[in-house]
Amino acid sequence: MTIEDRIKVVEVMALAMDSPAVFDVETPLREVIHRMRDEKIGCALLTRNGELAGIFTERDVVVRVLGDKAALDLPVAKWMTPDPERVTRTDTVRKTVRLMQQRGFRSVPVVDEVGRIIGCVRHKDIINYLAEHFSEQVLNLPPNPEQIALEREGG
Repeated sequence: MTIEDRIKVVEVMALAMDSPAVFDVETPLREVIHRMRDEKIGCALLTRNGELAGIFTERDVVVRVLGDKAALDLPVAKWMTPDPERVTRTDTVRKTVRLMQQRGFRSVPVVDEVGRIIGCVRHKDIINYLAEHFSEQVLNLPPNPEQIALEREGG
């Protein structure tokens, strides 16, 4: 089965995902940022009454928070992206990849039927899946096998 055929049918829950960082929307921004830093993660998922309410990413820190001295003590809800795009456990890897590509996302929350968080797909999870299941195609070939380097890469 080709890569294209496989990702059309494989459900997103087949990906090996780390447990996401989940916080209530009223959590102080300082606590969210510290955990993201300490665990070296790029996003936090935010809940209200147990359901996905928002996402806060490292990009939000740079674009929305830097320079606001009072920000760290306020609830993360002020800076989150509310009602983020999401996929369900039965959505395919293809749907997730398309969403990431079209919207420029690096992470997409995975929710159950009632909106509770069950995971978060990162771009790294998809790359790891492809490398594990299609190692010969992914790892052994340059981007264009007929490409000739005109200049040396690297230092």
